[in-house]
Amino acid sequence: MLKIVRWCILTVSLIGASPAIAAGFAGQFEGIGTAGGMTLTLQESEDRVVGRFHSGRGEAFSLNGRRTGDAAQGSVERSGQSFFFHLEERPLGVQFLLIPKTPEQEPDIAGATDYSFVQKGLQLPKPSVYRSAPPRGIDVDIIQFVDAFRDWDPADMARIYVALESRYRELIQLFDHAAAEVLWRVCTTRPPNGAFAAGDLDQMLERQRTDCGAYLSSITAVRDAGLLNEFLRKSNFQLELIRETVKCDRGLSPETKCADVSAMSGPLMLRWRRADDIMRELVGDEPLEVAQGAPAPISPTTRSSVPPASDGVVSVEEEVRASGSSTLPRARPGRQNTAGSEPTSGDLPRARPTRN
Repeated sequence: MLKIVRWCILTVSLIGASPAIAAGFAGQFEGIGTAGGMTLTLQESEDRVVGRFHSGRGEAFSLNGRRTGDAAQGSVERSGQSFFFHLEERPLGVQFLLIPKTPEQEPDIAGATDYSFVQKGLQLPKPSVYRSAPPRGIDVDIIQFVDAFRDWDPADMARIYVALESRYRELIQLFDHAAAEVLWRVCTTRPPNGAFAAGDLDQMLERQRTDCGAYLSSITAVRDAGLLNEFLRKSNFQLELIRETVKCDRGLSPETKCADVSAMSGPLMLRWRRADDIMRELVGDEPLEVAQGAPAPISPTTRSSVPPASDGVVSVEEEVRASGSSTLPRARPGRQNTAGSEPTSGDLPRARPTRN
Protein backbone atom coordinates (compact mmCIF):
# COMPACT_ATOMS: atom_id res chain seq x y z
CA MET A 1 0.00 0.00 0.00
CA LEU A 2 2.84 2.40 0.83
CA LYS A 3 4.33 1.77 -2.61
CA ILE A 4 1.01 2.68 -4.23
CA VAL A 5 0.78 5.89 -2.22
CA ARG A 6 4.30 6.85 -3.21
CA TRP A 7 3.58 6.03 -6.83
CA CYS A 8 0.58 8.38 -6.72
CA ILE A 9 2.75 11.11 -5.21
CA LEU A 10 5.41 10.59 -7.86
CA THR A 11 2.87 10.59 -10.68
CA VAL A 12 1.32 13.85 -9.47
CA SER A 13 4.74 15.47 -9.23
CA LEU A 14 5.77 14.41 -12.73
CA ILE A 15 2.70 16.04 -14.27
CA GLY A 16 3.40 19.32 -12.56
CA ALA A 17 1.55 19.60 -9.26
CA SER A 18 1.89 22.96 -7.52
CA PRO A 19 4.60 23.10 -4.86
CA ALA A 20 3.70 23.90 -1.26
CA ILE A 21 5.69 25.56 1.47
CA ALA A 22 7.58 23.13 3.70
CA ALA A 23 10.88 22.75 5.50
CA GLY A 24 13.94 22.60 3.28
CA PHE A 25 15.93 19.63 2.03
CA ALA A 26 19.53 20.57 2.65
CA GLY A 27 22.57 19.10 4.33
CA GLN A 28 24.70 16.00 4.56
CA PHE A 29 23.12 12.70 5.54
CA GLU A 30 24.53 9.31 6.51
CA GLY A 31 22.84 6.01 5.74
CA ILE A 32 21.67 3.73 8.52
CA GLY A 33 20.34 0.18 8.54
CA THR A 34 20.54 -1.24 5.02
CA ALA A 35 21.90 2.13 3.86
CA GLY A 36 24.99 1.82 6.08
CA GLY A 37 28.01 3.29 4.29
CA MET A 38 25.89 5.40 1.93
CA THR A 39 25.86 9.19 1.91
CA LEU A 40 23.44 11.77 0.61
CA THR A 41 24.23 15.45 0.04
CA LEU A 42 21.32 17.74 -0.76
CA GLN A 43 20.84 21.37 -1.72
CA GLU A 44 17.60 23.23 -2.29
CA SER A 45 17.00 26.40 -4.27
CA GLU A 46 13.42 27.58 -4.55
CA ASP A 47 11.56 24.44 -5.59
CA ARG A 48 14.58 22.61 -7.00
CA VAL A 49 16.36 19.85 -5.05
CA VAL A 50 19.77 18.72 -6.27
CA GLY A 51 22.63 16.77 -4.80
CA ARG A 52 24.65 13.58 -4.84
CA PHE A 53 23.87 10.05 -3.70
CA HIS A 54 26.84 7.80 -3.01
CA SER A 55 26.02 4.11 -2.62
CA GLY A 56 29.59 3.16 -1.73
CA ARG A 57 29.90 1.19 -4.98
CA GLY A 58 31.56 3.21 -7.66
CA GLU A 59 31.04 6.84 -8.60
CA ALA A 60 28.32 8.95 -7.00
CA PHE A 61 24.92 9.53 -8.58
CA SER A 62 23.74 13.07 -9.30
CA LEU A 63 20.24 14.01 -8.12
CA ASN A 64 18.03 16.49 -9.92
CA GLY A 65 14.48 16.92 -8.72
CA ARG A 66 11.66 19.15 -7.62
CA ARG A 67 9.88 19.65 -4.33
CA THR A 68 6.17 18.95 -4.15
CA GLY A 69 4.73 19.70 -0.72
CA ASP A 70 6.82 17.99 1.94
CA ALA A 71 8.44 15.58 -0.52
CA ALA A 72 10.81 15.81 -3.45
CA GLN A 73 11.24 13.62 -6.51
CA GLY A 74 13.13 13.50 -9.75
CA SER A 75 15.95 11.62 -11.45
CA VAL A 76 19.13 9.92 -10.23
CA GLU A 77 21.86 9.57 -12.86
CA ARG A 78 25.37 8.39 -13.39
CA SER A 79 27.14 7.05 -16.45
CA GLY A 80 25.22 4.05 -17.72
CA GLN A 81 22.59 4.08 -14.96
CA SER A 82 19.39 6.04 -14.48
CA PHE A 83 16.73 5.91 -11.76
CA PHE A 84 13.91 7.95 -10.29
CA PHE A 85 13.92 9.01 -6.64
CA HIS A 86 11.34 10.00 -4.05
CA LEU A 87 12.48 11.82 -0.93
CA GLU A 88 10.56 12.42 2.31
CA GLU A 89 11.57 14.26 5.46
CA ARG A 90 11.92 12.42 8.76
CA PRO A 91 12.47 13.88 12.28
CA LEU A 92 16.15 12.91 12.23
CA GLY A 93 16.84 12.91 8.51
CA VAL A 94 15.25 11.74 5.28
CA GLN A 95 13.78 8.61 3.72
CA PHE A 96 15.07 7.97 0.21
CA LEU A 97 13.21 5.74 -2.25
CA LEU A 98 15.35 4.67 -5.22
CA ILE A 99 13.10 3.64 -8.13
CA PRO A 100 14.42 1.76 -11.17
CA LYS A 101 13.05 2.36 -14.64
CA THR A 102 11.09 -0.05 -16.77
CA PRO A 103 12.19 -0.74 -20.37
CA GLU A 104 9.62 1.94 -21.30
CA GLN A 105 11.45 4.38 -18.99
CA GLU A 106 8.56 4.49 -16.53
CA PRO A 107 9.00 4.17 -12.73
CA ASP A 108 9.18 0.53 -11.64
CA ILE A 109 7.60 0.94 -8.20
CA ALA A 110 7.61 -2.79 -7.47
CA GLY A 111 11.41 -2.82 -7.74
CA ALA A 112 11.99 0.28 -5.60
CA THR A 113 14.32 0.25 -2.61
CA ASP A 114 13.94 2.27 0.61
CA TYR A 115 16.96 3.79 2.35
CA SER A 116 17.03 5.66 5.66
CA PHE A 117 19.42 8.57 6.28
CA VAL A 118 20.08 10.69 9.36
CA GLN A 119 21.63 14.12 9.37
CA LYS A 120 25.36 13.84 9.76
CA GLY A 121 26.51 13.99 13.38
CA LEU A 122 23.16 13.19 14.98
CA GLN A 123 22.99 10.71 17.84
CA LEU A 124 20.12 8.28 17.42
CA PRO A 125 17.87 7.52 20.41
CA LYS A 126 17.20 3.86 21.02
CA PRO A 127 13.81 3.24 19.41
CA SER A 128 10.89 1.37 20.84
CA VAL A 129 10.22 -1.05 18.02
CA TYR A 130 7.78 -3.68 19.23
CA ARG A 131 4.12 -3.60 20.02
CA SER A 132 2.81 -5.07 23.22
CA ALA A 133 1.97 -8.75 22.85
CA PRO A 134 -0.91 -10.45 24.67
CA PRO A 135 0.28 -11.33 28.20
CA ARG A 136 0.65 -14.81 29.60
CA GLY A 137 -2.66 -16.49 30.28
CA ILE A 138 -4.44 -14.84 27.35
CA ASP A 139 -5.34 -17.23 24.56
CA VAL A 140 -4.21 -16.12 21.11
CA ASP A 141 -6.02 -17.37 18.03
CA ILE A 142 -4.00 -18.61 15.05
CA ILE A 143 -5.37 -15.84 12.80
CA GLN A 144 -4.34 -13.22 15.35
CA PHE A 145 -0.90 -14.83 15.50
CA VAL A 146 -0.46 -14.81 11.71
CA ASP A 147 -1.57 -11.17 11.49
CA ALA A 148 0.51 -9.83 14.38
CA PHE A 149 3.53 -12.03 15.14
CA ARG A 150 5.95 -9.78 13.26
CA ASP A 151 5.01 -6.88 15.52
CA TRP A 152 5.92 -8.69 18.73
CA ASP A 153 9.26 -9.02 20.43
CA PRO A 154 10.67 -12.40 19.35
CA ALA A 155 10.58 -13.67 22.94
CA ASP A 156 6.87 -12.86 23.14
CA MET A 157 6.30 -14.39 19.73
CA ALA A 158 8.07 -17.59 20.78
CA ARG A 159 6.02 -17.76 23.98
CA ILE A 160 2.74 -17.29 22.11
CA TYR A 161 3.70 -19.74 19.36
CA VAL A 162 4.28 -22.48 21.92
CA ALA A 163 0.89 -21.71 23.49
CA LEU A 164 -1.01 -22.11 20.20
CA GLU A 165 -3.14 -25.20 19.78
CA SER A 166 -0.93 -28.03 18.58
CA ARG A 167 -2.92 -28.46 15.35
CA TYR A 168 -2.18 -24.84 14.44
CA ARG A 169 1.53 -25.14 15.18
CA GLU A 170 1.50 -28.23 12.99
CA LEU A 171 -0.33 -26.34 10.24
CA ILE A 172 2.38 -23.66 10.21
CA GLN A 173 5.05 -26.35 10.03
CA LEU A 174 3.42 -27.78 6.87
CA PHE A 175 4.50 -24.64 4.97
CA ASP A 176 8.27 -24.48 4.63
CA HIS A 177 8.85 -20.73 4.27
CA ALA A 178 6.39 -19.84 7.04
CA ALA A 179 8.01 -22.44 9.31
CA ALA A 180 11.45 -21.08 8.42
CA GLU A 181 10.42 -17.55 9.38
CA VAL A 182 9.01 -18.64 12.72
CA LEU A 183 12.21 -20.61 13.39
CA TRP A 184 14.28 -17.53 12.50
CA ARG A 185 12.48 -15.48 15.14
CA VAL A 186 12.64 -18.21 17.75
CA CYS A 187 16.39 -18.63 17.19
CA THR A 188 17.05 -14.92 17.80
CA THR A 189 15.90 -15.45 21.40
CA ARG A 190 18.79 -17.88 21.98
CA PRO A 191 16.67 -20.82 23.10
CA PRO A 192 16.21 -22.77 25.25
CA ASN A 193 15.02 -20.08 27.63
CA GLY A 194 12.02 -19.03 29.69
CA ALA A 195 9.97 -18.37 26.56
CA PHE A 196 10.96 -21.46 24.61
CA ALA A 197 11.88 -24.63 26.46
CA ALA A 198 14.43 -27.20 25.32
CA GLY A 199 11.73 -29.73 24.45
CA ASP A 200 9.91 -27.22 22.25
CA LEU A 201 13.15 -26.34 20.51
CA ASP A 202 14.05 -29.99 19.92
CA GLN A 203 10.64 -30.63 18.41
CA MET A 204 10.98 -27.69 16.04
CA LEU A 205 14.55 -28.54 15.01
CA GLU A 206 14.08 -32.29 14.64
CA ARG A 207 12.58 -32.08 11.18
CA GLN A 208 14.78 -29.13 10.16
CA ARG A 209 17.97 -31.06 10.99
CA THR A 210 19.87 -27.91 11.90
CA ASP A 211 20.62 -25.77 14.96
CA CYS A 212 20.03 -22.11 15.61
CA GLY A 213 23.65 -21.06 15.16
CA ALA A 214 23.94 -22.65 11.72
CA TYR A 215 20.55 -21.38 10.65
CA LEU A 216 21.20 -17.78 11.68
CA SER A 217 24.47 -17.94 9.73
CA SER A 218 22.48 -19.00 6.66
CA ILE A 219 20.12 -16.06 7.13
CA THR A 220 23.05 -13.69 7.46
CA ALA A 221 24.40 -14.93 4.11
CA VAL A 222 21.01 -14.30 2.50
CA ARG A 223 20.83 -10.85 4.10
CA ASP A 224 24.31 -9.94 2.89
CA ALA A 225 23.37 -11.04 -0.63
CA GLY A 226 20.32 -8.74 -0.54
CA LEU A 227 17.89 -11.63 -1.02
CA LEU A 228 15.81 -11.59 2.16
CA ASN A 229 12.84 -10.03 0.41
CA GLU A 230 12.55 -12.98 -1.94
CA PHE A 231 12.28 -15.24 1.10
CA LEU A 232 9.79 -12.93 2.84
CA ARG A 233 7.64 -12.66 -0.28
CA LYS A 234 7.19 -16.44 -0.32
CA SER A 235 6.67 -16.54 3.43
CA ASN A 236 3.95 -13.90 3.13
CA PHE A 237 2.16 -15.95 0.50
CA GLN A 238 2.28 -19.07 2.65
CA LEU A 239 1.08 -17.17 5.72
CA GLU A 240 -1.93 -16.04 3.73
CA LEU A 241 -2.65 -19.64 2.74
CA ILE A 242 -2.46 -20.62 6.42
CA ARG A 243 -4.88 -17.85 7.30
CA GLU A 244 -7.32 -18.85 4.59
CA THR A 245 -7.01 -22.54 5.46
CA VAL A 246 -8.15 -21.77 9.01
CA LYS A 247 -11.04 -19.65 7.74
CA CYS A 248 -12.11 -22.47 5.44
CA ASP A 249 -11.86 -25.00 8.27
CA ARG A 250 -14.18 -22.76 10.29
CA GLY A 251 -16.66 -22.33 7.45
CA LEU A 252 -15.89 -18.62 7.07
CA SER A 253 -15.00 -18.64 3.36
CA PRO A 254 -16.92 -19.71 0.23
CA GLU A 255 -16.29 -23.23 -1.07
CA THR A 256 -14.88 -21.95 -4.35
CA LYS A 257 -12.21 -19.95 -2.55
CA CYS A 258 -11.42 -22.88 -0.28
CA ALA A 259 -10.96 -25.12 -3.31
CA ASP A 260 -8.42 -22.63 -4.68
CA VAL A 261 -6.60 -22.50 -1.34
CA SER A 262 -6.43 -26.28 -1.24
CA ALA A 263 -5.16 -26.46 -4.82
CA MET A 264 -2.36 -24.02 -4.02
CA SER A 265 -1.45 -25.51 -0.64
CA GLY A 266 -1.05 -29.14 -1.68
CA PRO A 267 1.91 -28.70 -4.06
CA LEU A 268 3.67 -26.41 -1.56
CA MET A 269 3.39 -29.04 1.15
CA LEU A 270 4.70 -31.75 -1.16
CA ARG A 271 7.72 -29.56 -2.00
CA TRP A 272 8.46 -28.82 1.67
CA ARG A 273 12.11 -27.94 2.25
CA ARG A 274 14.25 -27.45 5.29
CA ALA A 275 14.94 -23.89 6.38
CA ASP A 276 18.71 -24.19 5.82
CA ASP A 277 18.11 -25.51 2.29
CA ILE A 278 15.82 -22.58 1.50
CA MET A 279 18.50 -20.11 2.53
CA ARG A 280 21.34 -21.92 0.75
CA GLU A 281 19.33 -22.12 -2.45
CA LEU A 282 18.70 -18.37 -2.34
CA VAL A 283 22.43 -17.63 -2.37
CA GLY A 284 23.16 -20.41 -4.85
CA ASP A 285 25.32 -22.53 -2.57
CA GLU A 286 23.62 -25.80 -3.52
CA PRO A 287 20.30 -27.08 -4.88
CA LEU A 288 17.35 -27.43 -2.58
CA GLU A 289 16.74 -30.91 -1.24
CA VAL A 290 13.15 -32.03 -0.78
CA ALA A 291 12.78 -33.34 2.77
CA GLN A 292 12.19 -37.04 3.25
CA GLY A 293 8.75 -37.82 4.57
CA ALA A 294 7.21 -34.57 3.32
CA PRO A 295 3.59 -34.34 4.47
CA ALA A 296 0.70 -35.15 2.21
CA PRO A 297 -1.57 -32.22 1.25
CA ILE A 298 -4.65 -31.51 3.30
CA SER A 299 -7.96 -30.06 2.24
CA PRO A 300 -8.79 -26.77 3.97
CA THR A 301 -12.46 -27.52 3.38
CA THR A 302 -12.33 -30.46 5.79
CA ARG A 303 -14.06 -29.36 9.00
CA SER A 304 -11.77 -31.26 11.30
CA SER A 305 -8.46 -30.98 13.07
CA VAL A 306 -5.50 -30.17 10.89
CA PRO A 307 -3.32 -33.29 10.62
CA PRO A 308 0.22 -33.08 11.99
CA ALA A 309 3.32 -32.84 9.84
CA SER A 310 5.60 -35.82 9.41
CA ASP A 311 8.42 -36.47 10.77
CA GLY A 312 27.09 -16.16 15.29
CA VAL A 313 25.79 -14.05 18.11
CA VAL A 314 22.56 -12.36 17.09
CA SER A 315 20.62 -9.54 18.77
CA VAL A 316 17.21 -8.13 17.97
CA GLU A 317 17.29 -4.36 17.67
CA GLU A 318 14.71 -2.84 15.31
CA GLU A 319 12.25 -4.29 12.85
CA VAL A 320 11.68 -3.20 9.30
CA ARG A 321 8.29 -1.92 8.44
CA ALA A 322 6.84 -4.54 6.41
CA SER A 323 7.91 -6.67 3.83
CA GLY A 324 4.91 -7.39 5.63
CA SER A 325 3.46 -3.85 5.81
CA SER A 326 1.27 -4.41 2.78
CA THR A 327 -1.78 -6.63 2.78
CA LEU A 328 -0.96 -10.26 2.11
CA PRO A 329 -0.06 -11.84 -0.17
CA ARG A 330 1.36 -8.73 -1.85
CA ALA A 331 4.59 -8.26 0.10
CA ARG A 332 6.39 -5.01 -0.52
CA PRO A 333 9.35 -5.76 -2.83
CA GLY A 334 12.78 -4.28 -2.28
CA ARG A 335 13.98 -2.91 1.06
CA GLN A 336 11.22 -1.40 3.12
CA ASN A 337 12.73 -0.21 6.32
CA THR A 338 11.94 2.52 8.74
CA ALA A 339 14.72 4.72 10.05
CA GLY A 340 17.38 2.61 11.63
CA SER A 341 16.04 -0.69 10.35
CA GLU A 342 17.82 -3.57 8.71
CA PRO A 343 16.60 -7.14 8.33
CA THR A 344 19.52 -9.06 9.76
CA SER A 345 19.31 -12.38 11.50
CA GLY A 346 18.48 -10.36 14.59
CA ASP A 347 16.37 -7.69 12.89
CA LEU A 348 13.01 -8.87 11.76
CA PRO A 349 10.26 -7.61 9.47
CA ARG A 350 7.01 -6.15 10.71
CA ALA A 351 3.50 -7.45 10.26
CA ARG A 352 0.89 -6.18 7.88
CA PRO A 353 -2.30 -4.65 9.34
CA THR A 354 -4.75 -7.03 10.99
CA ARG A 355 -7.66 -8.07 8.82
CA ASN A 356 -10.95 -9.70 9.71
